Amino acid sequence: MIIIPAFLGGDQFPLDQRVFVVGILGIAIGFLAALGLAMSVMIHRYVRPLRKLAEETNLITSVNPSHRIDIKGGKEVLRLAQVIKEKAESFEELQKDVRRRIELTTKQSEEEKNILAAIVSELPEGILICNAEGQILLYNKQARRYLEGDEKRPFPAPDSSRPATGAGNPFIGLGRSVFGLVDKNLIVPALDEIAGKLERREAQATAHFITPGVKTSLLRTEAVPILNHSGQLTGFVLIFQDIIKQIENGSQRSFLTQSLIKGIRPSLANIRTAIEAVLEHPDMDPSQLDGFKNIIHKESLKSGAILDEKAFDYSGHNGAGPPLVRMLGKDLLEAIKRKAEDSFGIAVKIVYSADPNWIRVDVYSIILAILFVLNRLRSETGADKFTCLLEREGIFASLDLIWQGKPLKIQTLREWEAEAVMVGKEGIPSTLREVIEHHGAKMWPAILRPTDDNHGPETGPRSDLPPVKSGLRLFLPDVETTEPDTLRKIMVVPKSRPTFYDFDLFSQDGQTLELDNRPLTELTCTVFDTETTGLFPQVGDEIISIGAVRIVNGRLLREELFDQLVNPQRGYWKKSISIHGIQPVMLDGQPTIDKVLPLFQRFAGDSILVAHNAAFDMNMLRMKEAVSGVKLINPVLDTLLLSAVVHPAQDIHTLEAIAERLGVSIVGRHTALGDALATGEIFLKLIPLLAQMGIHTLGAARLASQKTYFARFKY
Repeated sequence: MIIIPAFLGGDQFPLDQRVFVVGILGIAIGFLAALGLAMSVMIHRYVRPLRKLAEETNLITSVNPSHRIDIKGGKEVLRLAQVIKEKAESFEELQKDVRRRIELTTKQSEEEKNILAAIVSELPEGILICNAEGQILLYNKQARRYLEGDEKRPFPAPDSSRPATGAGNPFIGLGRSVFGLVDKNLIVPALDEIAGKLERREAQATAHFITPGVKTSLLRTEAVPILNHSGQLTGFVLIFQDIIKQIENGSQRSFLTQSLIKGIRPSLANIRTAIEAVLEHPDMDPSQLDGFKNIIHKESLKSGAILDEKAFDYSGHNGAGPPLVRMLGKDLLEAIKRKAEDSFGIAVKIVYSADPNWIRVDVYSIILAILFVLNRLRSETGADKFTCLLEREGIFASLDLIWQGKPLKIQTLREWEAEAVMVGKEGIPSTLREVIEHHGAKMWPAILRPTDDNHGPETGPRSDLPPVKSGLRLFLPDVETTEPDTLRKIMVVPKSRPTFYDFDLFSQDGQTLELDNRPLTELTCTVFDTETTGLFPQVGDEIISIGAVRIVNGRLLREELFDQLVNPQRGYWKKSISIHGIQPVMLDGQPTIDKVLPLFQRFAGDSILVAHNAAFDMNMLRMKEAVSGVKLINPVLDTLLLSAVVHPAQDIHTLEAIAERLGVSIVGRHTALGDALATGEIFLKLIPLLAQMGIHTLGAARLASQKTYFARFKY
């Protein structure tokens, strides 16, 4: 039975015509089906393989000469792939030969550079070289020890006793701002002083200042300009030397001098008395004369022994004392506080004024003089707790020592001024008055208005507080240090995570037009990764490890790392342990996420964040904003999306697949630091591939990422 479609109008056309039309339609439908099948075969055997062939050939000729094509397709496509494979092997051999020639040519230069780097690295002084914007271009191990602490950073973060400087960034690293390590108000006046000396064509165009380091170090800093061939300032070097050791050596020398005087003085008195007796009585009895001779001989031997002993001791402490240098008053007070509490058990509370106070001091003598006064005040008044208040009074900086107890009489202070400055075994030959006069200072008892004990170190005006009669005021000449309008231009030559998460990578608060216009090759990036108890933070999964590495100007800085385990304060699945290998016992005693995230934020600074499947990691961090108080607003790039941009024909964009395509070895897969290092290498290899597509800037990379298939879901 033949079924005639209704649209042919069964009653209007003869049966044979209708059958003919139906046959024609059947043939047409069959032809179209065959054509569709043929086109599907063509697409799968030729079109898609050719697209992959083009992408993978580009990999061979750009970032991974060792890559070999492995695709399925038609016979002609496979033949073409074989030809490309043969040419790729020749190309790789040619590249190896070129690299060998380059290595031979540059070997001597590299050796010289390595020798120079080794010398700079092992210098006893800390060295920082910075560009015009204050970015660090070079640093050595000693600078890291002075400004950051031990090379393996202990947790918690930096020494809380150190005053915050710059942006409060405790990390030293290439591309970071020096103003996060050394107060800008110290560096800028030094550069201004250098510029003035250069204008006057002075031979020694350097400047000095004092800055606190980590722990108990006090750094004498020398700023040295570097000039280009035209004689213009192109950079500056900061050279750091810990003068605490010099202070200790100076103390030992002064103590040796004082003990030498005390030891020899009685012997000299005895010798003088004996000689005077002999001279006055030339006809004295021989037995008496022999007695005086014995006294002279005995005392001379004793004096010689003392001289020999002190000469030997002195040779071990010989060296120059620190010069008179400009420093912030608060740094001087911090040094006094540490010395008073650690060495003499005197409790000192410091109160800072809102304005910075600059002074020029001989660090050793002024510290010892104030310690001498504090020690005498303790003995005289019975007070063992003092408040140090530093304020500006016209052209002076007034340093007030405040205590609870009876006031100091002016006559008592004048008696102290006549004494040599000695505190325990430390001392200098000068009297207290000589130290004060050397600094152009004045000291007297005064009625003071200190801050209330409940106020912190950064209080404002204190006129509403009651006066305290027990006080001593030291006036030091204030140094004018007005910051110039502009900084002088100075510089030196298993199963992957879920792919999507509800986090919008493309709407970070820190994204700006200026950043979007920056070339990818010039970005400072923090490449990071997290390991977690599971894949679902909404139901309580927690971060247990954060690892990160920095990229500066296209270089992966393997020595500048962040690697920290985190105590999740909860258990987790055994299945997740099989992935990342982090046992619960390894997290006992580790800091919690509210302590780790602020440190990670300081490590990242204002750099670009880079991660693989970044939405997952960023979502985990976002879930901890409330508990940690940390909100990361940095722009974010995702290597998963960037891989989809450069290789749209590839179906798989896991970290392992991308690493294999680009020739990146993953060491420590599913460890936060290992994955971060691999992601960093992948990102650097994606940059030239993006450039081939005309994508050169951060903004262009973000826009291209947003248009990929993998970004189709709401983040």
